[in-house]
Amino acid sequence: MTTPEVRPLTRMRNITTAVMVGTVGVVGGLALILGATAWWHVVLVAPSFVLAVWVASRWHDRPRRSVLVAALLFAEVTWAVAVLVGAGIPASLPVATIGGIAVATSAGSRLPKAVALLAMIGATAFLSLVNSPESTASNVFGSLFYGVIFVSTFWINDIAWRLFTELDEMRASDAELAVVKERMRFAADLHDIQGHTLHVIKLKAAVAARLQHTDPERVAAELAEIERLTGETIDQAQQLVNSTRQLSFASELVNATALMTAAGMEVDVTGGDTRITANEDLFALVLREGTTNILRHPVARNVDISITADALTISNDGATGTVRPERGLAALRERVAQSGGTLEVSHEADAFTLNLTCGRVTA
Repeated sequence: MTTPEVRPLTRMRNITTAVMVGTVGVVGGLALILGATAWWHVVLVAPSFVLAVWVASRWHDRPRRSVLVAALLFAEVTWAVAVLVGAGIPASLPVATIGGIAVATSAGSRLPKAVALLAMIGATAFLSLVNSPESTASNVFGSLFYGVIFVSTFWINDIAWRLFTELDEMRASDAELAVVKERMRFAADLHDIQGHTLHVIKLKAAVAARLQHTDPERVAAELAEIERLTGETIDQAQQLVNSTRQLSFASELVNATALMTAAGMEVDVTGGDTRITANEDLFALVLREGTTNILRHPVARNVDISITADALTISNDGATGTVRPERGLAALRERVAQSGGTLEVSHEADAFTLNLTCGRVTA
């Protein structure tokens, strides 16, 4: 069964083959019959004509080179005999057809081969000098006309076919690239869901372990929160698989503030309305990734979050030493760039700042 990837090529192959076989079989056949001065002239040329139609039907998947050369020699001998008996110019059609296919499907430079083929066809036409010198000129020019037409036709068809196959390969490459991009998007989303929550769970488990002997009620609350977060992560992963997950920036802001406050940080939120509709996913993703990075290295004591309609800034202190580039931020920067925004990271003294800028959405 033909696969969807090759079906356009198969359709193109069938169309071009049908056009070529129809041209050789119908047009050439009619020219041969109408141009013959005796019925046995048609019988003489018929075998090479049938051979030419068969080769034309296989021009996309040509026979072995030896078979093609043998067919060309047979057609050439037939053309030579036809010239000697005065069978007419259409008798050159088989050798022009087979030769044109041989040239079009050959490797290397085709122009010298095409010139050699036309020279052979034209030189054969000079055999009419033996018995009908008055028809020599018409035989030469007529046979060369057939030769040029069929060589050019098959040559152009082969070029078009190669371009079509290249386009199909590009289409296949684009489809494969789309799959790779979708896998990267899925991996980034999975990182956004699980990376953040797992760090939070780790933090709460550490709190529970530290307080297990001194504050059982707090430990129970932390364990309940861990259970809630685990269930929420499972639900989000299922939504991701079903492509129904939609982030809420307001919810992410509440969660981020609560988590960093629980970790002993002071969080100051300034800015406008958090009910953002345009670029909400980007705002939520950047806030989640920024929170994850802060919780991963809980040295910060003060966190400032600034919100405007088209920008989000998250800064914290305690960023001592060299801050290593985070893979999550690198992937997130690419996603922001694809959406027409910019994500900038700066590290000055002990301050680490994450700044998201999105294009304004106008009504």
